[in-house]
Amino acid sequence: MILFWFIVAAIGILYIQSRVFQRFVLRRITYQRHFTAKTSFRGEQVDLIEQMSNAKWLPVPWLRVESQLSTHLHFKRLDNLSVSSGQLYQNHKSFFSLAPYTKITRKHQITCAKRGWYHLQTVTLTGGDLLGISHSSNQIPLEGELIVYPKPAQVPVHELPYHSWQGDQSVKRWIISDPFVHAGVRNYQAGDTYKQINWKATARTGRLQVHQHDFTADRRLMIYLNVDDAEGMWRSVTDVELIECGIEWAAGAAEAVIQQGMDVGFSANMPIIGMHDSVHIEPRGGHEHLMGLYDCMAKLEIERTELFHSLLEREAQSGYSERDILIITAYWNDLLEQQAERLRYNGNAVAVWLLTEQLLADNGNSPNREASKEEVIA
Repeated sequence: MILFWFIVAAIGILYIQSRVFQRFVLRRITYQRHFTAKTSFRGEQVDLIEQMSNAKWLPVPWLRVESQLSTHLHFKRLDNLSVSSGQLYQNHKSFFSLAPYTKITRKHQITCAKRGWYHLQTVTLTGGDLLGISHSSNQIPLEGELIVYPKPAQVPVHELPYHSWQGDQSVKRWIISDPFVHAGVRNYQAGDTYKQINWKATARTGRLQVHQHDFTADRRLMIYLNVDDAEGMWRSVTDVELIECGIEWAAGAAEAVIQQGMDVGFSANMPIIGMHDSVHIEPRGGHEHLMGLYDCMAKLEIERTELFHSLLEREAQSGYSERDILIITAYWNDLLEQQAERLRYNGNAVAVWLLTEQLLADNGNSPNREASKEEVIA
């Protein structure tokens, strides 16, 4: 009889504790998750911080946190972390055990394997009793994002259109004397103003000497990127890795010339995520503009918005001149050459870098020099 009542009491206790935990286990449980950085470059590491607190007297024997993240964010394996990957997303599970009035912080190391715009969405919290007889679940929305910039390729600067790099090119339409760049002194000539006189040099030589100003150029580069991975491509891109390589070449070219003091713009027959039109950014200079270009390139969607020759035709019809133009494309044909000639006719210098499979094999060490074209129009 004693054994019978012992069994009844045990069953009653188990039932009561299961009902208590089912009702209260997730009460006053707070969960937060955030990245330690808002931006990163491909290949760099960032930390994902999880913070969980139990602000009640009842302990939490076990708590499972489940969420989905992109497969392009690679987690370092840990004992208390379970990651199962699919083609686009990976299921991320963390396990906790919380004593009363405690807070736990965990740090997960993540490698950013691909450029992109990644969002933290929702997590599902599941907790239960001591024996796992019952459990309760709750879904929590999260706010947070990580923008992974493309890794700028090491581009050969000398293969860019070069009239913006050399002030002595015979392009007198826009090469002018720069009053802020001094190259020395010279003898006074008719037409020189008194403001140009270098009085120290005049006193030293006994003849009127004026400041000699150097010549500089209108330093602007426009980068055009073609999303088509092959001539005659249908709407879908098949060789995504090749186009990703092109994006990194564009990022590398922009970084190289902005560091040299040039203005840089970017255009491609691709949209930014959530948009429908081709991306277009006019040339500007400075570090802030470079970060804006990186941000734009990180959010590019590998999808064609229009034919590339149509984009170049529209640019040629705009009639701008005095720019260097870099075209990055996986192929070259008569239609593209025709639009390039129109851009040259307007007074621009045009260079073409062809993306090839060899670029991927070489890890992007240098563009295909045999296919690269470069021309300066005087």
